Amino acid sequence: MSNPIVRTRFAPSPTGYLHIGGARTALFAWLYAKSYEGACLLRIEDTDKERSKEEYTKEIVQSFEWLGISFDEDVVYQSNNSLRYKEVIDFLLEEGSAYVCSGEDSQRDKVYRDQNLSRDEKTVVRFKMPEKGSTKFDDLVKGQIEVSNDQLDDFIIERSDGSATYNFCVVVDDIDSEISHIIRGDDHVNNTFKQINVFKALNANIPKYGHVPMILGEDGKRLSKRHGALGVKEYETLGILPEALKNYLVRLGWSLGDEEIFSDTSIKKDFKSGVLNSSPATFSMDKLLWFNKHYLDQMSEDKLIETLNHENFNGSKYSKAVMHAVRDRCTTLNDFYALSDYFFEDPKVYDEKLILKHCKKETFSHLFLLRSKLNELENWEQSSIKDVIDKVVSELDVGFGKIGLPLRLALTSNVNSPSIDLVCNILGKEISLNRLDNFLSKIKDQENDQ
Repeated sequence: MSNPIVRTRFAPSPTGYLHIGGARTALFAWLYAKSYEGACLLRIEDTDKERSKEEYTKEIVQSFEWLGISFDEDVVYQSNNSLRYKEVIDFLLEEGSAYVCSGEDSQRDKVYRDQNLSRDEKTVVRFKMPEKGSTKFDDLVKGQIEVSNDQLDDFIIERSDGSATYNFCVVVDDIDSEISHIIRGDDHVNNTFKQINVFKALNANIPKYGHVPMILGEDGKRLSKRHGALGVKEYETLGILPEALKNYLVRLGWSLGDEEIFSDTSIKKDFKSGVLNSSPATFSMDKLLWFNKHYLDQMSEDKLIETLNHENFNGSKYSKAVMHAVRDRCTTLNDFYALSDYFFEDPKVYDEKLILKHCKKETFSHLFLLRSKLNELENWEQSSIKDVIDKVVSELDVGFGKIGLPLRLALTSNVNSPSIDLVCNILGKEISLNRLDNFLSKIKDQENDQ
């Protein structure tokens, strides 16, 4: 069985957690391959022994699992390929495409081209770049890019300690993995000129390159921590859904008309029909939250319970009632927990500022009357509760807020909640009245202190 025509890869260095910009690049590479029914590989470039850490490798893999990006074939680790790199370097030396140089000082470029030095612990190996003509390629995003070869240095491919360098290793790995297309950040454009010439020296097929611009913050500056979370896993802790983040990342630098929402199936099919933009994309947390809200709203009840994965939302009748009560107010998964805590635990403290603002001298008597009317209610249903509250408001001839807001404070310790009749109905008669009693006691004591 022949290999797919389109084979892409994403090749992070495990020197830190997976950045959101890296995740987007990986997503583009993955989607490009899938849109052509090809394969996308994950390669861990862990040759930097001092900075590479196993914890970062694990986090990178876990981040992709969470995002739902599944790579084809086994993960490739550069650290396992040192013998292969040495073999190819020896070949380049024999062919005259590389040479031994004394020291790693870049100023010594080309000085030792024809001196035939022997390798020892103080020498390095440099690639012999062409001195005439130019190196050019048709970028999938930026169009044709060209540089004069006299601007290119003879770069080191083997350090004095015998280890191979990045721009050499990636070429060997891309050849061995039969990579046909490389989608990566535009900070690699200068590396591409070097790598193309190594491909040529090895008589290998040169992949097609596409360099995507970076992501900027809304202030037009390079994306940083001040613009929001940077690591992919941070978004999981913020209560962002993986499908929302994936959809948003796709739209950061790729477009298909005015369409915003894409399922995995549709984006795989449509990706090659869209346009990869050559200008930097702007990250907006508000826009990401818009996507997240969309996917939350579309989620089935059972799927939402599974996704929440919380003891308070265990699928019981009560937990479902709570979930539906707060759902419209929730933008993230975390909102479900934050906006529903009073359904599962009596308020321990009340905001004194809110009490001072919404509880006046007459509030005690108003709530006391309401409490007595609610206590008389035999049919504890939302419509009946609403009727009682409305009648008390009418009887006292006050605005609804004079009753409704203190009542919200009493039951939820806040003034923002679903309709208060719905809250009462879910909590039940006993809990609602008990909380009212506790609150009445508090504001009575407050009145006495004044």
